[in-house]
Amino acid sequence: MFVPLKKNQRVELADGRTVTVTDKLGEGGQGIVYRVRFDDSGEERALKWFFIGYLKEPLKFYRHLEDNIKKGSPSAAFIWPEQLTKYVAGEPFGYIMKIFPKGYESFSKYLLARVQFQNAAAMVNAALNMVAAFKALHLKGYNYQDLNDGNFSIEPKSGKVFICDNDNVVGYGQKSGILGKARYMAPEVVRGDKQPDTDTDRYSLAVILFMLLVGDHPLEGKKTNYPALTNKYDLRIFGTEPLFIFDEKDSSNAPHPQIHQNALTMWKIFPSFVQKAFQQSFSQESLLNGKNRLLENEWFNILARLKSSIVRCPHCGEEMFLESDKISVCQSCKKSVKAVGYLKFPKRANREVTVPIFKGALLYDYHINSASEDFDTEVAVVLEKPGKFGLKNDSKIKWLITAPGGKTFARQAGETQILVADCKIDFGKNTAQVIVNN
Repeated sequence: MFVPLKKNQRVELADGRTVTVTDKLGEGGQGIVYRVRFDDSGEERALKWFFIGYLKEPLKFYRHLEDNIKKGSPSAAFIWPEQLTKYVAGEPFGYIMKIFPKGYESFSKYLLARVQFQNAAAMVNAALNMVAAFKALHLKGYNYQDLNDGNFSIEPKSGKVFICDNDNVVGYGQKSGILGKARYMAPEVVRGDKQPDTDTDRYSLAVILFMLLVGDHPLEGKKTNYPALTNKYDLRIFGTEPLFIFDEKDSSNAPHPQIHQNALTMWKIFPSFVQKAFQQSFSQESLLNGKNRLLENEWFNILARLKSSIVRCPHCGEEMFLESDKISVCQSCKKSVKAVGYLKFPKRANREVTVPIFKGALLYDYHINSASEDFDTEVAVVLEKPGKFGLKNDSKIKWLITAPGGKTFARQAGETQILVADCKIDFGKNTAQVIVNN
């Protein structure tokens, strides 16, 4: 029988140290999370205390957690188990982890519009941080198995992300016994065709990214507008007959105009390369055959490109995403906006890398260093003077410029290079060419 812990109750850890319960932080389907204090150092941590009846094989699960603790966290984004409590057969146990810093809000609050990002860059940062975390997870040989909206806490000003509930993370080929949460599981898992793995993680990640950016579920449209979602309907919608709400060939499950207003509004905001990425992620090939899902590197490059497409509308001053080579429409004032051209970089992960030549567009370390994934450090900004656009060098390195006629010269930190057609910029560890739109 499960007995909750009480305030001031002392709990022994596997290494012999003890912690004292000071508060209850929350409760979920697996157990209760408490705030605890180490008795020897006074440090505060969280203790996840499992409902013993929830665990089919308690000792096996305990050993699994023990193994993950030894291997260590894939990245700092994961609130990873740090220490187990002492194991006693038939008794509840738990693990110690860090407490979320103040200022972080659960992803579900963003979905319910109870919390909003400070700006577009913070929202895209959150998506980039999620992708970077799961790239690190998969590179270390883990798969998550239970990726859903309850796993994330996000700081609204910066887009920094922490990922919790990591106790079901397993190594390649292993099974946790957890299939996932409804609406986030890959269709093949819903159908019972396979167990969760790295590839199904990538499907779930695409769902999370779509909900983060677009604000609705990618498979819930007109065809899914049932009075109540029973298991039969769940199997049909998310397993046997899944259909993307913005499918290129079949519009029968398009967003409902009254129910899915977020999707109808937000989809138009994003550049075509983002729309195409989601159309690939939720194509029938992906949904029914598990093929053509985007890898983390591909998502990272798409989202980094999206971040550099953030500009201010010249008509109303609101933030918008600007296509590099197409006309964009500001969703605030509905006026058309077009960049005079764009900076074209070498492809990364077979994806285009461009930055529109438009006042205020930013370059990050990611752009000038082909080996970098730093999307925070600003290294250049596009400036505008009447009839001219320039790129200001805000980095600490010298740029080598090749003019259209072949003449070469340098631009030092703090200097600005006028952007003209076919001008080439060598940043030292990457290059860009100026393309002028027709």
